Amino acid sequence: MSVAGVKERIPTYVVGLDEKMQGGIPKGHIVLLAGVSGSMKSSLGFSMLYNAVLEGRTSGIYVTLEQGKDSLGSHMAGMGMDVQDPRVRSRIAIIDLADLRVQLDSQGMTDSVDWMGQLIKQLANYRDSIGFEVVVFDSLGAFFTLTKMQNPRDEVFRFFEAIRRMGLTGLIICEMMGETKNQYGEFGIEDYLSDGVIHLVMERHGDSVNRKIGIVKMRHTDHALGYKPYRWNSAVSKFTTE
Repeated sequence: MSVAGVKERIPTYVVGLDEKMQGGIPKGHIVLLAGVSGSMKSSLGFSMLYNAVLEGRTSGIYVTLEQGKDSLGSHMAGMGMDVQDPRVRSRIAIIDLADLRVQLDSQGMTDSVDWMGQLIKQLANYRDSIGFEVVVFDSLGAFFTLTKMQNPRDEVFRFFEAIRRMGLTGLIICEMMGETKNQYGEFGIEDYLSDGVIHLVMERHGDSVNRKIGIVKMRHTDHALGYKPYRWNSAVSKFTTE
């Protein structure tokens, strides 16, 4: 694969994975973190942002619809990633879009809202005010369930193009309904529009469940194929492959 012109990368901070993809994700890419429920997609997305900020590589925003802001912060702190750490506090913003939905519901405004337009506007405002470079979006499916937009495929395209225009690196969490189809997003176009796909798998053998991770694609990157078992290492607050 051609890697010409790629200068900077953001590591995944999955020990044993970055070494197999030239150091990480090229800045400016949009990458899907796709997997079934329980595959730790949110934890992976947050840990990638958290560790990059901790090392001073970037700043970012985590948009959550799956969990409330306080619940997410508490969950990640329990894994050893404290958003109140002075080294990261001013460089990670957590935005809960469910709060916005509740506010608009109370005002009877939800039927007339251009949800995607509002989301893009909020991201642009945050980028201009705090200068973040990475957006983690958790999750695409939850956003369309929340907003009930008529043409989700068109809106996915609109969202991805807005991220590119703003010069952001996007980590988009996508829920998969099963492992039987090679479709890494709910609407069947996300993997085509994205620059990369990191696939998280849950393999069941009798009463045992093993989590595995693989790079399905990553543009401008020479990466290894295949899947490796991975687990959370609380001693270093990172995922590791085996």
